[in-house]
Amino acid sequence: MTDFSNGLPVEKESIVAEKPAEPFWCENLLFALYDPKADLGFWLHLGSVPTEWAMWEDRVLVCLPGDEGVLTMWAYYYTPQEKKPAGPNLAFKCVEPFRRWKVTFDGFAMHVANADMAKGMAPDGLKKRLIIDLDIECAIPVWDAHTAAHSGKGKGEMTSQGWAKEHYEQLYRAKGVVKVEDKTYPIEQATGWRDHSRGPRGGGTGEPWGGHVIAGCLYPSGRAWIFSTYWRPDGKITLEGACVVEKDGSFRHAEVLNPPRLRELKMSGETLPVHLKWEGGEINLTMDVKRSIWTSMQKRLAVGKDTADNGLMYVLNFGPCEWDGEVGQVYIERSDPLNLPFIELKA
Repeated sequence: MTDFSNGLPVEKESIVAEKPAEPFWCENLLFALYDPKADLGFWLHLGSVPTEWAMWEDRVLVCLPGDEGVLTMWAYYYTPQEKKPAGPNLAFKCVEPFRRWKVTFDGFAMHVANADMAKGMAPDGLKKRLIIDLDIECAIPVWDAHTAAHSGKGKGEMTSQGWAKEHYEQLYRAKGVVKVEDKTYPIEQATGWRDHSRGPRGGGTGEPWGGHVIAGCLYPSGRAWIFSTYWRPDGKITLEGACVVEKDGSFRHAEVLNPPRLRELKMSGETLPVHLKWEGGEINLTMDVKRSIWTSMQKRLAVGKDTADNGLMYVLNFGPCEWDGEVGQVYIERSDPLNLPFIELKA
């Protein structure tokens, strides 16, 4: 039986019970997924507040089918320890470490038209009833950012980051149901990407943020890939790594070549490179962006187009990527300051 922990202790899947002494210390968990049949994309985030450790934040973004727009919400709650990780509406439950999780949401979210997202910061508007009930089945071993950076294929250092000191990711399949108002969407073909990070976030700790890219894709056969790159404002890469999982389950650390940068805001139609190399193999693929959610990093991931100051945008995309005749659905997130001159990345 495959060791999906990839050597991480089982305690990493739990939530820290006592307040750490380190300022700005917090814990964050994310489930992002897309179902091509339902044409629904999700970014579901839970985290403790860096300046208020006992308070947890819900952050929910949902890409609705076609041109129906986006649902967005966030809220805060002093979550009892026994209910963590959870906020007032969103909850994640570990059923079996590194194997199975339960994701639920029960509340309301603001509806934002794509046109409003494209022309500026989204105005307050209509709230829609939203229910999410998903069963998560992890499909590959954990990919740990610290281990990847020191694998001989990566770059930089996890412990130097300003957003966490520990971080791991894993790809999965999801099934369940989503309800938006009176419409029900069966979730039957969803694949996704999850992470868990711990450590100080903000407060001037660690390397300054210049931009990033994270991506992952799971294929029907079990093949998969993950990669990420983070850099400073001067373009120096502070953390980079990747992995590839073969059909037989073999897990390989890989080198990231030509990470896809955020250079313009497009709802769809972008073609992004996926170029990874490892011992005994290489892929040079393309992802076709079908769906997008735009948020402003300068306004704590508020939905919309923000061209103020340096124009630091945080963009989520979903879309297909073909590898040897197999099609998988990519989740990718990118950030870049769109109002500054483009800076090439460097080791």
